[in-house]
Amino acid sequence: MLPVFIIWLILRCHGKRNSKKVITEPSNSKKRLPAITNILLLIIVLCPVVTQAQNRVLKYQIIRNGTPVGTLLFSQTSTNDGDYLKMESDVKTRFIFSFVAHASEEAIYHHGVMFRSSIYRRLNGNEKVNKQHQENNGQYIIHAGQRSEVTKTYPITYNMLSLYSKEPEDISRVYSDNFESFVSIQKTGQHRYKITLPDGNYNNYYYKNGLLVLMEIHHSFYSANIVLTN
Repeated sequence: MLPVFIIWLILRCHGKRNSKKVITEPSNSKKRLPAITNILLLIIVLCPVVTQAQNRVLKYQIIRNGTPVGTLLFSQTSTNDGDYLKMESDVKTRFIFSFVAHASEEAIYHHGVMFRSSIYRRLNGNEKVNKQHQENNGQYIIHAGQRSEVTKTYPITYNMLSLYSKEPEDISRVYSDNFESFVSIQKTGQHRYKITLPDGNYNNYYYKNGLLVLMEIHHSFYSANIVLTN
C-alpha cells in the first residue's frame, strides 16, 4: 500500500483530518522505503481494518504501430470510506527522435468525493508536469511548481483516473487534473465512449464487464492503443 493512502488511513483511524499532513510532494520512491515500513507497522497496530481492504490491479500494454512500446499499471484499493487510485506508465520509443516517458497519477476519494490527487510526467529525464489538487473547505487548492491557486470546481466525483475503475455509463463529464477543468464524455456505442480534450486531441474508451479493456489515443502527432492484458 502506498504512502499517501496509508497516511490518510492513519488519520482516519485517529479521527483527524489534518490536510497539512496529507499533502506530500512527489519524490523518488526509493527514498521513502523506510518511512513506508514504519507506517505499515503503525497501520497493523492502529488500524486492523486496513487488512480487509479490497485491491484490484490492471495491467496494460501500450502499442504503437503494432509494436509494444511501454506498459501501464493501474491499481485500486477500496475501503468502506473511500478509494485510492494509482496509475504508472513507462514508454520507450522513437518518433523522429528517441524518447523515454514516465507518468504517475494518484487520486484519493472519500465517500465518493475526490480528496486529493496528483499528476506527474517526465520526458527524457525532464519534468513536464507536477501538479496536485487538495480539498480544503469545499474547494480545491491546486499546487503546480511555485504556483498555488484555488478552484471552486467542487465536488469532483469522477476524474480521468476513474475511467480505469468505473465505466461512465451514467456520467456525462470527467475532470482532467492536467487541464484543471471538466470535459464532456460522449457515448459512441454500447460500452464505448469518446473524450475530446481542450487541446483538440481525443481518446476512445472501450469497456467489457465494467473494465476498461482498450483505450485509443489520438494525438495530433501520434496515435497509440492501451490494451488490457490481464
